[in-house]
Amino acid sequence: MIEIEKLDNNNLRFNHPDDLRLVTGNGFGKLKYIRPLSECVKEFKESNTSKLSSKQPANFQLCAPPQLLTNDSVKKSYQTNDWKAIKQLEDKANADLNPIMDNMQNHANNLNCWIKVQDDTDPSQFYYMNWDSKGNYVWCWTSAKAAYDPFNPDYPLSAPVQYGQYSNSTQIAGTHSYKLGLAVENITELVISGIVASFVAKSISKGINFLATDLGPLITEAAAEMGLEFIFTIPTFALAAVCGGLVFALVFIGLKALWGFLNKRFQICVSVYNWDKDNDWQIPVQSLSNGEMPGKDKSTNINLNIPKQSPPGTNPIKNGSSVLPPDIGSQLMHTVDYTLNYAYLIYDNPSTFMQGLGFALKVTKNNTSTGFSYAFHCPWTASNGHYIENTAQDPKSFLDKAGSHWVSSTAPLTTTVEGMPIRCYIDALTGGDAEGSDYYKVAVHIDPSN
Repeated sequence: MIEIEKLDNNNLRFNHPDDLRLVTGNGFGKLKYIRPLSECVKEFKESNTSKLSSKQPANFQLCAPPQLLTNDSVKKSYQTNDWKAIKQLEDKANADLNPIMDNMQNHANNLNCWIKVQDDTDPSQFYYMNWDSKGNYVWCWTSAKAAYDPFNPDYPLSAPVQYGQYSNSTQIAGTHSYKLGLAVENITELVISGIVASFVAKSISKGINFLATDLGPLITEAAAEMGLEFIFTIPTFALAAVCGGLVFALVFIGLKALWGFLNKRFQICVSVYNWDKDNDWQIPVQSLSNGEMPGKDKSTNINLNIPKQSPPGTNPIKNGSSVLPPDIGSQLMHTVDYTLNYAYLIYDNPSTFMQGLGFALKVTKNNTSTGFSYAFHCPWTASNGHYIENTAQDPKSFLDKAGSHWVSSTAPLTTTVEGMPIRCYIDALTGGDAEGSDYYKVAVHIDPSN
């Protein structure tokens, strides 16, 4: 049964079959509207009662970190760290995607706002989408066939699920993927996609003020809505990466799900971009001074990997380095020129009475001892400052060392690692953002000369 969303106050309608043409354009596939996820769940429960009889362990991890798919103009704005242009992109993406997020949040049953669609380029592919009448959309797709994982015998069925979003006015798409490990082998890819779709929708009401300890129960609850009694756990080593993926799903490049401000509460958003075309880079560990990240996990081991940049001049969709649902990929390959791989970190100060915050990152190349160390502090009353050295050091010791070397400037702070430039930027030293919040941005660029 087709359920048509009514127009909202912005004259937007959601999930109308006629608007699917805005997703795929003219001549690049014709997505077919099937039914809401809520109707799919009814079918699944009726035909799969044998799978619902007992609680089963399950595993949840991030398997592909956040990635932006952009055109040449957008790439140059980020690569040159043009704060003004980046802010304009953020505002446009915020206007594009916030209504879809609000639509999911405002549904009493979030399963109603995810729609099962069938791909035209490859009719064997089904996935869930949520879209509007201006060509903005999000999707949830099991990007490879669920298969046996010989390295993880406790969870014999392993499936990667891609969560993606697209802002039409910026022509920026963003993707990341989770891996679900299940103790049973007879669950379909579409059902697995539905679990992640429900998980993201449930997370929206919490914004980035979620607790890491909530995530296992939250995806367990999402599976229960599908009629599956899985008990999900997230390995300790993977917790920070899962939190980072969820933040990307909720925030993208400009959706501000801010914490409330009490007294003076700082929020620092840090992007670490990898422009290196030959090497992956990692952030294995950090140190915090009155700082915490979404999820409020106390561990300083964050184990984030930032993949290398695609070779210049190669279309990431055409060359297969970025795999998307076929109809979506067929459309985006005409507007996407580059991938942008990065880590996105957010910090605030839990102790707000006359205290700022600081952090230090150890950043390494290809999991070796080669790398650099970066530190930032946002004092209660003085100007922001940062510091960098071209060796990968213990971040706690480096944060202490940085205390006597802070550089308070919005000009690029630079160093080199094996001849490779590293450039770091702060958007403002005091005053916060234009809305009057104590909200600052930090950008770290690895080899931006590419």
